[in-house]
Amino acid sequence: MKTVVIITFIFSKALCFGQASMNNNANLENDFSKSTLGEGNVAAFEARAKQKVVDYCNYIQLISNKDLDEKLRLHSQKSAMTLFNSSNCLVNDSIISGSDSLLMISDFFKAVYETKFHEIEGVASDIILQDELTVLESGDYSGTISYTQTLTCYDQAGNVTNTIVENKLVGVTLSRKTKAFGTTEKIIWTVNLCDIKTGN
Repeated sequence: MKTVVIITFIFSKALCFGQASMNNNANLENDFSKSTLGEGNVAAFEARAKQKVVDYCNYIQLISNKDLDEKLRLHSQKSAMTLFNSSNCLVNDSIISGSDSLLMISDFFKAVYETKFHEIEGVASDIILQDELTVLESGDYSGTISYTQTLTCYDQAGNVTNTIVENKLVGVTLSRKTKAFGTTEKIIWTVNLCDIKTGN
């Protein structure tokens, strides 16, 4: 009974987290469909970028958790990819990959899904905009976020088998992209994460 309650709670949390995240993202990006952004607009996207770091760590837990429905885990894997500006983004997380090598984001989430651990709880803290979003010659914006990432690994019995705390750096881009809204398309501003590497 306890297991059923826990699974139901996590499933509910997953749906609420995913839906709230998508709604906030759509509202923010839909509001700023104009070709140029003011300081207040950029600041709003900087705040959204910080939230995406939290979302990224939450997705690690959803994708890795073998108590959850397989369809939910696979859907979470696809949803997590949308946090990033490209499928070519690289991630460094030795506890998951088993080495210090950088993995493409798709390979990284696949490794999270297939991990030997029963569940990996991911937590992002001390999230700081190290380099503010600055406009480039292309018209896009680029910046960097630093944060502390804690990954706690559990076995099937719920015992902690490994914990690693690392400082991370993640690139952030803000660019205009075409998005479908029903039968119409709009060019809107979208903020995404890029490469995630170990910081100092």
